[in-house]
Amino acid sequence: MRASGRVVIIDASSSGASGDKFLGALIDLGGSPKSLDKVARAVEENLTGASHVHVKTSMVERGEIRGQLVEVRSEEKVSKRKASDLQSSALRCGKALGLSDWGTSFVKSVLDTLSSAESRVHGHSAKEVELHELGSADTLVDILGVAYLADELELSGARWWCGPIGVGTGVTEFSGRAYPNPAPAVAEILRSHKFPMKTSNIQFELTTPTGGAIAVSLVGSETGEVPIITPHKIGYGAGSKDLDQVANVLRLTVGELFETEHSHDEVVVLETNLDDVSGEVIGRAVERLMEAGARDVSITPLFMKKNRPGQLISVITDKAKSERLAELLMEETGTLGVREMPVSRHISRRSSGTLELEVVGRKFQVKVKRALTTTGHAQGGKVEYEDLRRISNETGLSLRELQQIVKTRVIARDS
Repeated sequence: MRASGRVVIIDASSSGASGDKFLGALIDLGGSPKSLDKVARAVEENLTGASHVHVKTSMVERGEIRGQLVEVRSEEKVSKRKASDLQSSALRCGKALGLSDWGTSFVKSVLDTLSSAESRVHGHSAKEVELHELGSADTLVDILGVAYLADELELSGARWWCGPIGVGTGVTEFSGRAYPNPAPAVAEILRSHKFPMKTSNIQFELTTPTGGAIAVSLVGSETGEVPIITPHKIGYGAGSKDLDQVANVLRLTVGELFETEHSHDEVVVLETNLDDVSGEVIGRAVERLMEAGARDVSITPLFMKKNRPGQLISVITDKAKSERLAELLMEETGTLGVREMPVSRHISRRSSGTLELEVVGRKFQVKVKRALTTTGHAQGGKVEYEDLRRISNETGLSLRELQQIVKTRVIARDS
């Protein structure tokens, strides 16, 4: 195994995520409270209708765990703002603060996520949707503060990882009305990003829209297998309320990521058993599944109940495509159910490129995949089937003859 860079693990599984918890955890990791004062001044100067923006940090206990509590206070002359106005103010603030490219992109991503969720929930366009509590100075301080502190702590270039986010039950109240937990905007943020959530019986809003949007924007798609790290620093950000059932803290662990000489990824395997479907139907199903983006489709003969011969269709796909491909599999074959299994894969190091092949006096460009050794040296190679098929059609040579030519050329090139 070898070290391969910094990683930050977000632990929001028990008490959820909110903007103030993220700020508190970053302060606990060594971020400066004075940095949040700078953020507050930038927001006050660039957000129309906001004044007296202040940030207070203090050490508190939550469930006998000490953590940093960050409280943002402001006076507002407006009760709501358009998402587009908040976006413009945020960009001006980011410029005044000198945010990195990563920080600017992160702030935009969080606000885009919030406005898209609110748009979906309320049925308005993302640019024209009006934000009430989410349009406040507090929200901008949370988002800009995370970006500014991440830059300060040199975490903007780190890999961020997060497991399922904890959400409470019961109801939460805002704008004079009661809503089920998780709040509609939180549910939409997690749904649209296919981000896992963990429901508990705690009657409280554990994850806020801002906290959810910050988490998915920091992490991207890193919600699979927990990375192996050597931890260096741990920070706890406290929530505003001390809860009885759980320590209301969000934990950030900063460490060094270690990886094996090969990489890993997460895929989904879809399976169904068939015993009353013709070969033509199965063939068409395979064709449509591959066209729809399946990584691989295989058919395995088997014996089913009453000794009837049947087939097992197995589909390897990305998680994001699993719903569509399962639906397609049921539509094409008439099966009444499809099994879905998440699978971790070990992937050899590889490279890809192009190679010029001369065949019967003609030159062809083909795509080649090569496996790499632990030192990065290419070994062997395989030409894409579609390229060989094209050359076979144009030259009349068999696939086996072309494979032998390719083998000779690739070996000669690598030696």
